[in-house]
Amino acid sequence: MQLAPLIGKPDTGRVIHVSAEPSNHERVADLSESGRPPVVCVVSLGCAKNTVDSERIMAALVQNGFWIAEDPRDSDICLVNTCGFIEPAREETAATLERIARWRRQGRPRCLVAMGCMVERLHTVPEWKSFLHAADVLVGFDAYLRLPELCRQWLQAEDSFSSFPAAAEDPRGQPGLPCGFSHQPRLLTGLPHSTWLKVAEGCSHACSFCSIPLIRGPQMSRPVSEILHEAESLVRSGVKEICVIAQDTTAYGRDLGLPAGAAELIRQLSRLQGDFWLRLLYAHPRHLTPEVLDAMEADSRWCRYLDLPLQHISDPMLRAMGRGLGREDTLRLLSDIRARWPDVALRTALIVGHPGETEEDFAQLCELVRTGWFLHLGVFVYSEEPGTRASRMGPKVPRELAEERRRELMEIQRQVSARTLASWVGRTLEVLVDDRAPRGHLPKEIRWVGRHKGQAPEVDGVTWLDPDGHYVEAGQVVTVAITGSTDYDLIGKIVRTGTSESAPRT
Repeated sequence: MQLAPLIGKPDTGRVIHVSAEPSNHERVADLSESGRPPVVCVVSLGCAKNTVDSERIMAALVQNGFWIAEDPRDSDICLVNTCGFIEPAREETAATLERIARWRRQGRPRCLVAMGCMVERLHTVPEWKSFLHAADVLVGFDAYLRLPELCRQWLQAEDSFSSFPAAAEDPRGQPGLPCGFSHQPRLLTGLPHSTWLKVAEGCSHACSFCSIPLIRGPQMSRPVSEILHEAESLVRSGVKEICVIAQDTTAYGRDLGLPAGAAELIRQLSRLQGDFWLRLLYAHPRHLTPEVLDAMEADSRWCRYLDLPLQHISDPMLRAMGRGLGREDTLRLLSDIRARWPDVALRTALIVGHPGETEEDFAQLCELVRTGWFLHLGVFVYSEEPGTRASRMGPKVPRELAEERRRELMEIQRQVSARTLASWVGRTLEVLVDDRAPRGHLPKEIRWVGRHKGQAPEVDGVTWLDPDGHYVEAGQVVTVAITGSTDYDLIGKIVRTGTSESAPRT
C-alpha cells in the first residue's frame, strides 16, 4: 500500500491542494481551460473513522486523474462524507450541504454528492432524506469502489442528476463498507505528522442507544499484516503520531476468533522501528484487559493515555444501555489503571438523559466526574435513534432536563480540569509541535501550539508554546517547562528541542 501526502503545489500533474486565499481562486480559474483534469473536493464530517474513509476515496480519485481542491468553490464536484450518528450530526450534515448548495447556485461546484453514514441511515429511516435534500446525488457505501467512474458520469450528466436513484431506493445487503475498501491507499490530510490507523470496521456490541451496527454492520477486523503494512507506510511518510482507532479497538480480532487479538496487535505495532508515538483510542472498558495494558507498557512509545467511553456509572443505566460491565467492575478497572500508571491521562464519554435515568443515577455520574478520574471528558445528550432498543424504552427524560444535566456535568469537569492542570505547573513534558499558534488573542511570546502525550488530536486540550529562542518546526518533539494553565490547556516554554530521556513520560 502506497500512501500519498496531500501536496501543496500543482507541479506533480496529479494533485493540487487549493486553499481559500484569493490568489489560489485565481489560479484555479486559470486551470479551468479545456483539457485540465476534473477537480473534486471531499468534505469529511463526523469522526476520525470517517476521515480515513475520505482519504481512501481521495486517493482513488487522484489515481484516476482527478485533482483535489480544499474549498468546494474551487471544485467541479464536491463529495460530502456525511455523519448521521446522532441528531446534532444530522443537523450539521444538512447545514453543510445547504451551504455548499448555495455556492453551487453561483457556479461552483457543478455537482454536490452526499455519501456515507447519513445516506446509509436512509435504508432504515427513509424519512430522514429531508436532511439531504440539498444534494444532487446520494450514494451509499456499496458505491465507494466505483466513485471515480461515477464522478465522471455525474459531471457528464450536466444538470440531469435526477436520473441517478437515491441510495435509499437501492437494495442493500449487510450494512458496512464494501469488501476490499480497507485495502485502498490513502491520501493523507490534516497534520502531516499525526494521523489515524483504522484497524477494524463496524461494531458487534448491542448497546441499546447506538445505531452504528445499523449503519456500519458487525465488527470486521483487518488482517494484522495489512495493518502493519499501512503503519510502516505511515512511518516512512514522516508520521510522528499514529492514533489507533476502530469502533472498539480493544475488541480487535474477536471476530477472527482471537480473544487476545488487541494485545497481540499492540505487540506487533510495537515492533515497528522509528521514533514516533502510538495512541489507543475508542477502547471499550469491557475488553480492556491486563494483557492489553501489559502490551502497551512494554513500549514507551505508547502514550499513557486511554480513551474509555464508559457512558454511565449507575448499575440501572449500565444495564439499560447494554454495556456489559457494572459499576463496581468499572471502578475497579479505573483503580487498576491508575495504580499501574499514576499519571495516566484518561478520557471518557458519558450520556445523560437516556430513557429511565433518575436523579439518583445522575447523582452517581456527578460523583464519578467530581472524583477526578478523567483529564478529558465529553458529555452527550441522549439522541433517540430509530431501530435501537433504547428508542422503545421509557420513561423518557425531557430534553431540557437532559441539557441541564449535561451543563452541570461539564461544569464539574471544568473545575476538575482546571485544578488538575494548575498542579502541573513546574513540570517538564515532551510535546509534539503541531502548528504555529493563531495570532490575535494570545500573548506575543506564544508562537506555537502542540500536545503532550496526554492530549489526543482534535478532541482534547492543547499546550501553548513559547519557543524562547529555540528553532521549532511542526512535527518536532520538544521538551517543555510548564509555566501556566487554563481550564483545559497548558502553557509552556521550550527548554530543549528533540526528545529527552530525562523528561517524564506522561
